[in-house]
Order: sequence, then structure tokens, then C-alpha cells
Amino acid sequence: MNTITKRVLAGMMVLAGLTLLAPRVSAATPTKEKVLSELSSSKEATVIDGLADTEKYFKDDQDCITAAKKYFGDPRPKVARKAAYSLGNIHVDVTQDDLDKICKLLDSKDKTDVVDTLKGLRGLKAQSTIPKILPLLKNPDKNILRDSCRTLAVLGDKSLVPQIEPLLTYPDAAVEKDAADAINILKLK
Repeated sequence: MNTITKRVLAGMMVLAGLTLLAPRVSAATPTKEKVLSELSSSKEATVIDGLADTEKYFKDDQDCITAAKKYFGDPRPKVARKAAYSLGNIHVDVTQDDLDKICKLLDSKDKTDVVDTLKGLRGLKAQSTIPKILPLLKNPDKNILRDSCRTLAVLGDKSLVPQIEPLLTYPDAAVEKDAADAINILKLK
């Protein structure tokens, strides 16, 4: 290799190294006004983005939370479950009316609606929803069974152990494990 070729290769390697070290430019944090606008949209995807932005950037902002809470019980299941999931993740205060709206998704035929709703309930003061969760312990879908156990472990007490115990012999190891974990947690309460 001649000297010029070596210098060109060395320069290319330096540039490649600088490119790897350069900070990645990320999307800008949305403004509160943008999030409130998203939460006022009639477009499903835009509202879902607003709910996600509320969870990520405005979890303490009462205006965004109030705007997001109106989507509990929305007739669009994807919006309603995202509201339950996102607002559950940031532990917002909810009313019994809010919980009743959220729990309508537990009757959905779409397992994603049910699972995301269960995940959302775990982050809320939702002990009153336990009677609506218990029938899910007989659901044929193993993911619903697993998330039901996990949610009951968070919301319930040791009085629920007998209702979860039948899942200790379920023909799926993951369901058995989540049932056993839930029982262990509940026995300590």
C-alpha cells in the first residue's frame, strides 16, 4: 500500500469512529399543547400517541391526565385499553366509575384488550375490581390466566389463594409458575 492509500484509509477510519461516537439525535419532547391536541383528536392513532406521551412526558400534569381519563371506556377498544394501560402505569387516582368503564374490556373477545386492562389495573387502586377478575381464572387463554394471577397478586389478599390454587396443576408451566408466585405473594399479605 502506498502512503496516500494508507492516509485515505486512516481518514476513513477516523470518520467512521467519529460517526459511532456522535450523539444520536432523538425526537423532541412534545409540548403540553401538542399532547392536549393529540388527546382531543378524533383519530384513533393520534389519541393513542397522546396517551403514550402523557405516560412518558406528562405523568404529573393534571390537564393531560384529565384529558386522558376521558378515554376510559372509549368505544374504540385500542384507545380504551391504552388509556387503562398508560394511566395505570403512572398510578393515577381513579373513581369507581372510571374502574367500571375500564373493566368493560375484561369481557372483550380480544385477549390483548383483556391483558392490557389487567396490566393497567395493577397500577391503580382497583381492589374493587377483584370480583370482575376472578372469572378470568377459568379463561382458556394462558396469557389471560397468567396476567389474572399477577393482577390478583397485586390487588388481592390471602383470601384469594383457594381460587388460584387449581392453576397449580395447569398443563402449562408458565401458568403454574405465575399461580404459585401469586399464591406466595398473597400468603404474605
